[in-house]
Amino acid sequence: MDDQLIFQQLKLNRSRTLEAAASVTEEEADRIPNGFNNNIRWQLGHILTTQERMAFRFIGEPLGLPEELTGLFVNGTKPADWTSAPPDLATLRRLLEEQPERIRERLQGRLQTPLTLPFKDFTALEEALVFSIGHEAMHAGFLKALHRITAAAQ
Repeated sequence: MDDQLIFQQLKLNRSRTLEAAASVTEEEADRIPNGFNNNIRWQLGHILTTQERMAFRFIGEPLGLPEELTGLFVNGTKPADWTSAPPDLATLRRLLEEQPERIRERLQGRLQTPLTLPFKDFTALEEALVFSIGHEAMHAGFLKALHRITAAAQ
């Protein structure tokens, strides 16, 4: 698979996520509508931390994000269980904006690297990154739905 294509898709997908979150307010980011476990802030943090783990953890590389973010946003977490304050939207947006280029800089020419930790039936980093593109798109869809619901509730 072409490395540049994967990096371009990561960047394109991220630009769409950021566009969907551009008009979200701090208040909207923290609302959890009935029937949901998470909010927009969690969706953004989950996208960020999952992408980071897909890019680096499975090949034994250090993450480039503060460790406390992972504890807030990994699978199975929810805002109701948070014991520390999550980052504000400006911080999340900045980290999300910077991440695709940082991933490209660190991993250019290395996408064939074998995974050192098992994940699904993937064998190489490029497979994990392609999976993460779809994962981000799915959560960006949740983010858009949550924004429609929270904006309508005002």
